[in-house]
Amino acid sequence: MASHVDPTTCFEIRKNNPTAQSGEYNILPLAPQFKGAPVKVYCLMNDTHQLEYVTLPNRNIGNYPRRSNGNCGKEMPYLVNDRVGLDGVTVFHRIRVQPSTMTVVRTDTTFTSGNKTKPHKFGSAEDCNSPSGSCKRIGTFHIDTLGTGMKFSINITWTGQGYAGKVHSITWTQNGAVIDLVCGGFCGGCDPDGDMILYPNNLDIQP
Repeated sequence: MASHVDPTTCFEIRKNNPTAQSGEYNILPLAPQFKGAPVKVYCLMNDTHQLEYVTLPNRNIGNYPRRSNGNCGKEMPYLVNDRVGLDGVTVFHRIRVQPSTMTVVRTDTTFTSGNKTKPHKFGSAEDCNSPSGSCKRIGTFHIDTLGTGMKFSINITWTGQGYAGKVHSITWTQNGAVIDLVCGGFCGGCDPDGDMILYPNNLDIQP
């Protein structure tokens, strides 16, 4: 009798069961930090590809404010010229991952909502508030992986991107599962310095 082999990807689930539909499944990712521990993922199944997503029980949201303060004198409730329309909110309901490493595909916005014309990349905070570094940056991104059994490494860092892009603050809470970024520029912000890789959160119990 052939021994049962637990699936490591959604592709394997569909291969073993051609009628498997999109939904939540347990896989054993090959990412070494999980050491064979199961992970719950949402498998997006269709005839051409099967992709893995982590469902986020809590709010993960980027906010690009419609505010500007060109000379750090008086903040105005609008953006001007070619910056008009860059503002808005992106809410991530699921994030796509690569099971071989559990790296987040930050540009995948399949499971997002909001009103930003060009959605945020996951984990990027940005604004178009001021070119002066003396003004407070006001773009935000809130990350919350509680309830997934996973978190990001506390060693991850963010760096400024774009014109006058600068990190204002990064706050970690809940054993590192909740991260609050404040960044911005003119227009600019901050991106993770390298990949965003998920790790087990042994203090978090999945629902």
